[in-house]
Amino acid sequence: MRIGIVTLAAVLLAACASNEVANKPAELADVETPEVKFKRAWSKDVGAGSAGKFAALVPLVVDTRVFTADAKGRIRALDTGAGATLWSKSTDYRFVAGPGLGNGQVLLGTLDGEVVGFDTVTGEERWRTVVDAEVLAAPVEGGGRVVTRTVDGRVFGLDADNGEREWEFNRAAPALTLRGLSDPLVRGGNTIIGLDTGHVISLDTRTGDVDWEQLIREPTGRSELERIVDVDAQLLLDDGRLFTASYGGELVVLSAVTGREIWRRNLQSYTGMAVNGDQLYVTDAAGTVWALDVVTGAAIWDQSDLSYRGLTQPVWFRGNLIVGDYEGYLHVLSPADGRVIGRSRPARDAIRATPRIEGERLYVLATDGTLAALETVPVEP
Repeated sequence: MRIGIVTLAAVLLAACASNEVANKPAELADVETPEVKFKRAWSKDVGAGSAGKFAALVPLVVDTRVFTADAKGRIRALDTGAGATLWSKSTDYRFVAGPGLGNGQVLLGTLDGEVVGFDTVTGEERWRTVVDAEVLAAPVEGGGRVVTRTVDGRVFGLDADNGEREWEFNRAAPALTLRGLSDPLVRGGNTIIGLDTGHVISLDTRTGDVDWEQLIREPTGRSELERIVDVDAQLLLDDGRLFTASYGGELVVLSAVTGREIWRRNLQSYTGMAVNGDQLYVTDAAGTVWALDVVTGAAIWDQSDLSYRGLTQPVWFRGNLIVGDYEGYLHVLSPADGRVIGRSRPARDAIRATPRIEGERLYVLATDGTLAALETVPVEP
């Protein structure tokens, strides 16, 4: 069966066609008394970015290096200190997912159904494997396997040394899905995957055998659009608990060991979550940021002043919550009450990739290929 794929913008437009005002991005109010400010350590143009296409390309920060790739086939390694280029390679690949890291390699997925491993030190290609369908999630390594997902619902386990196929798991995708996949979560010999069918599964990373499976959201409704239940929000593991969210409207916490449900609540999300202490933070499909009690799921606060601004997954950075948006802004939210307490604009194009943290710096990649390294600075009283 032919698989239909839609972007989130198309879904929201169709859902609210009768009320255009509902999807109008919120206008930004000034942060009159900022409590957090940023300074730019450096900023670089690292290529074509997503080249106007949907791509799950992110910055990969490892110790003193940051790796990037663009949709036109260029891959780079930069020094985190000042952003100096360590190496740069041009290829004929059309990268759309990654980079991931594993076994001394930078791992990337392509529009043409390939997974490619590059040496982290030299940038030389080590291997290439064809998986027959577009790779929309970053390949992830663990236990000698590179686990990768394709748009048609398959999961592959590849030999991390040479890319040879070791196993394949196949769960046919529904007739209509969102364009995007959550990355595999590889931990302790198991790989956990959120599926477009509304399920979460745990696979043995070495063999691909199913350890457990749990339904997050069952499809309902008459139309294929109404029945979209993709578990596209990035899975989050914390203290043995697995946090999952479906576009179908359920946020569910499971035991990472058994898949047993701990709690659930109604909340529609497709980006991801962050946790700190006793609070879980999540961006919903409308752009409202929520703080929930990590034990019960009860709402602590919600912040809707950034609605429909295409917010990223929230990240915890130096005691505050950070989200990026479609105009290249970073917003700083207070974890106590959700107030916007700071703002910076490191790019002029959309920030769709989750910001990355390494040490005292925040790394942001925009869709036009702008890569910025930011630090916080004291605010004068």
